[in-house]
Amino acid sequence: MQIKTQQYLGALVSALAIGLIAATLIQSIRQTDRAILRSNFATDIIAEGIIGLQLVAVEYIVNRPERAKLQWQLRQESLSRLLAREVFDEPEEEAILNEIRQRHQYLKETFATLVEFGGQQGGSEQELLLSQEVARRLVTQIMIMTESSVADATRLVRITDEQIVETQRRTNWLVVLLVVVIGVVIAANFASSLSQILTPIRKLKEGAKAFARSDFAYRTALTVNNELGSLSRAFDQMAERQAEVLAALEQKTALLQETNKELESFSYSVSHDLRSPLRGIDGWGLALLEDYGEQLDVTAHEYLERIRHETQRMGRLIDDLLLLARVTRSEIKHNLVDLSAVAQVVSERLQQAQSERRIEISIQPGLSDQGDAHLLEIVLTNLLDNACKFTSPRSEARIEFGLTQAEDPVSQVLRSVYFVRDNGVGFDMAHARKLFGAFQRMHGNSEFPGTGIGLATVQRIVHRHGGRIWAEAAPDQGATFYFNLSQSAPLPFAALRFPVASTKEPS
Repeated sequence: MQIKTQQYLGALVSALAIGLIAATLIQSIRQTDRAILRSNFATDIIAEGIIGLQLVAVEYIVNRPERAKLQWQLRQESLSRLLAREVFDEPEEEAILNEIRQRHQYLKETFATLVEFGGQQGGSEQELLLSQEVARRLVTQIMIMTESSVADATRLVRITDEQIVETQRRTNWLVVLLVVVIGVVIAANFASSLSQILTPIRKLKEGAKAFARSDFAYRTALTVNNELGSLSRAFDQMAERQAEVLAALEQKTALLQETNKELESFSYSVSHDLRSPLRGIDGWGLALLEDYGEQLDVTAHEYLERIRHETQRMGRLIDDLLLLARVTRSEIKHNLVDLSAVAQVVSERLQQAQSERRIEISIQPGLSDQGDAHLLEIVLTNLLDNACKFTSPRSEARIEFGLTQAEDPVSQVLRSVYFVRDNGVGFDMAHARKLFGAFQRMHGNSEFPGTGIGLATVQRIVHRHGGRIWAEAAPDQGATFYFNLSQSAPLPFAALRFPVASTKEPS
């Protein structure tokens, strides 16, 4: 049963039980009110009717005043009106009331006869004695009939009182029964909630804790047929898949570790076994030129120079590939790095290496960030070296490094980013997608020599720091490379208030 249906059913049963209690109480109140009404009616017959007639009859018998006759008439009419009401509906009660009504009618006639005998005057002594004897007998009948009526009315009172007690007792038992039913419903609902809701929630909570500590062997194993049961089964299926993924991941990790060992072995082989032959080729080519250069013609000299150039280029390519591999595998040590100072050292080294050129490099002071100092030096070396290389056709090269604000092309969020800008030859943005790929070049090797590994290495370092790098350029209008070292927290603009310092190396 679904939780929603279960709750609706529990609410319906509770509402029905409450409705039954309310209906029972209303019915009991009505029955009690009717019983009280009948009891009051019977009491009124005694107190206001029969007893009053009895007192008036006694007064008349003793004193025979005219006022007593009038009072009898009034009380008799009042009792007649009272007895004419239809209050009782039980046969026994109706029978008793009819007896009282008949007796009242006979009492009326008897009192009238008594009044008639009492009004006779004169006559013989024998007639007078006979009249008094008849009067006594009539008075006796009146007293007997009034006492019988009082007894019958008292029976009515007792019957109605018993009905009141019985109604109250029945009501109490019904209320107790309904309270027990409600208690059973509440207990059943609690037991159902415990087994159908609370227990699954507890097991799901334990499962979440097990997942938090990477214990993917935990299973809820619940069989309840509700939403939590479906959720528990989905949880167990997810745990099963997670365990399978974990096993596959462990297998891939072992394979990756084996691959890394092979890669390290390969790197060692490249570093030692390949470099030695290359140095040998370059060295023997140089020896050939030095020892037998006079005997070789111009074409042979050109071929030997090409051999040495390609050998040296292959050596540089091997060095760049090894650097890219080390960048990928090396552990990053996060420290506060003075990027302005690193850029200053790199720029001075580049200017000394190309002292014949006019290169102006502007470096914004006060730029610092968290990162690996060695890897960030590689980033700035590659970016500034590329700027120097691609500004070589310019009579005066202008290069800048600083902090600015630019829109991230992926997230479209305005961020504070570092930039390296130059006034070099630039490139077409239509080919920008392959800019950071290994061995991808925008210009020919004869025009601008290089291995095509530098920007791939830069991107790998920036990504390992949690940042992003992109470029904006146009043909013959220079290029600007933007990068940051974190996507979660944009860099502050505090450094923008510092003036831009420049270093200039004259040609």
